[in-house]
Amino acid sequence: MKDLPFWIASIVATSLAAGCGGGTSGGISASYVAHASGMAISRDGSTLFVANPDADSVSVLNAAQGTLVREILLAAGHPAVDPVSGAYTPAVRPRDVALSPDEATLYVVGQRSGLLYAVDLASGAIAGSVAVGSEPIAVLPSLDGSELFLTASQDANVVRVSARGLNVTGTVAVGGEPWALAFAGGALQVTDFLRAAVTRVDPGTLAVTGTATLPDAPPRGDPRLAHGQPRGLYDLAARPGTDDVWVAHALLGTDTAQPALNFESTAFAALSIVHAGAFQQVLSVHAQDVSGVNGAFGDVVSGPHALAFTGDGDYALMVDANSEDLMLVDARAGAEVSLVRPLPGHQPEAVALAPDETRAYVYERNTNDVAILDLDRSTGTLVATVDAGTPAIPTLAADPMPPALRLGQHLFYSANSDEYPLTTNHWIACATCHMEGRSDAVTWKFAQGPRDTPSNAGGTLGTGFLFRTADRNQVQDYWRTIKTEQGGNFDPTDPAQASLLDALAGYVNLAIPLPVPPTTDPALVARGQALFNGADVGCAGCHAGPRFTDSGAGNPTLDLAGPVLLHDVGTCVTVGYPDVAHTDIDGDPRAACAFDTPSLNGVASSPPYMHDGSSPTLADAVARMLASAGAAPVTLSPDDQAALVEYLRSL
Repeated sequence: MKDLPFWIASIVATSLAAGCGGGTSGGISASYVAHASGMAISRDGSTLFVANPDADSVSVLNAAQGTLVREILLAAGHPAVDPVSGAYTPAVRPRDVALSPDEATLYVVGQRSGLLYAVDLASGAIAGSVAVGSEPIAVLPSLDGSELFLTASQDANVVRVSARGLNVTGTVAVGGEPWALAFAGGALQVTDFLRAAVTRVDPGTLAVTGTATLPDAPPRGDPRLAHGQPRGLYDLAARPGTDDVWVAHALLGTDTAQPALNFESTAFAALSIVHAGAFQQVLSVHAQDVSGVNGAFGDVVSGPHALAFTGDGDYALMVDANSEDLMLVDARAGAEVSLVRPLPGHQPEAVALAPDETRAYVYERNTNDVAILDLDRSTGTLVATVDAGTPAIPTLAADPMPPALRLGQHLFYSANSDEYPLTTNHWIACATCHMEGRSDAVTWKFAQGPRDTPSNAGGTLGTGFLFRTADRNQVQDYWRTIKTEQGGNFDPTDPAQASLLDALAGYVNLAIPLPVPPTTDPALVARGQALFNGADVGCAGCHAGPRFTDSGAGNPTLDLAGPVLLHDVGTCVTVGYPDVAHTDIDGDPRAACAFDTPSLNGVASSPPYMHDGSSPTLADAVARMLASAGAAPVTLSPDDQAALVEYLRSL
């Protein structure tokens, strides 16, 4: 098989992996993982390899002894707090790892560095690297290891790299925000993180051969029955022995309006099944007290993040980052078997099975460790239990992220209501809507009117007021969101909870970095910048300063009582579900159609645009703003408009 072209070998490998008895057979499925992940395991199950996104390193773990063998830095040193700004920003932010077939090389993608690294495991040295685009997330080798495939999420590309020369041999634009990768049915399968699609790419020609769109799950009477728009397509995996690809994601119930909008109707964990390239069905969870309706999942979970199948395809293991648990799903029946909760750490984001399938390993990002679960099928049903006698394996000798920021990260990503009253019944976390600390790309029906979810990337410091109509002035004020939409019970006058809100605010403001801009044309950017700053166009009149906003102008303390500078830019919603006059968090009046100027930093990563998400693209948003520029709309040539958009993409 090694003499076959790599794409044919990949097809053969996928077929054989589906047909053989999984990891216990000693066949191809034990030596080739057709699925990108933040963890990798050696062929004999003795060694684990883990990416540490917050430490700019990868770790080598002894699975049998439960020890950290080596931590390999991918940067000059660990990240550190900036002494001036206080920000904590990893330089590399490694995401996914993959082993070469001979297990001599570990491949790692750096989301922030934009590089693919080849790490020599004998020496622990970086043997080489290559630029692959903006914000790569996944890496997946071909069967023979001659080629590597990656997703460059901010460039909307799938990239192919030669392993021998470590050079890019091809790219294909797939649109949206490509995220997870898997081989299935002889093709690369790529999730679009926020566009609810799975694209198929021929690995030999790099041609797009089809796209399966995950449809919105329609309302079904009671808003607490699982429904909504698919978002956050974190992982996908081929089910062995079938033509099915399973996708882990959330459903966001944006049809429900306040005051009915609450934690039980906001978001639902889901697994969508794509069969032979077309959407087939969705498995999900419902509110537990709806009479006569049983969901595929018997437990409420949130934040589906990673998937793995047993070798025979009978069971799927789904890791839920926000509810902090692992669900076992009988893939034959399409229903939950059991739930492992609690896991010993926080923020689980990856899972790997031992080759003999007697153990599962779960990477927990916030606590920097790997939990060990025992798997048992002696009763005829797969049973998973936390190995109480074996502690979680540490992935770091020392955590470079300050404890206060780690606490804030835990709070931001946690829906673990057994630990903190951030939600009810493990339902909602801040990260449920602010996925990756950014946006979920949907519009919610809030009491003030339709509101697109803003990104938290880069923090709120220097951006002025918060909310689209300057209703709040600090992240700590989101205790109301916790109490209302998340179903939590936070009180800012309680000193213990006030300190938690401070930690949450610290994480949002200092440890969610701005996105790396997509690759842009420097000449076009320069032309667009001149237009942006020119008096004829006038963008800089409102989008001023380092954060490109005039929010808070004339009011440096951000006093909600005023003066508060808001603008009517012609985007007010007056029909359907309209914008309405209301009061801010302190009871100060806010008009229906005057809006706070948003920051433009990282704007390329947060479509759709406008306060209500009514502009699907930056080009559309620019055209609308030019047309509504006061009494004298601005007319630009198509080339100038394109240059202006390119400049915005570079911010």
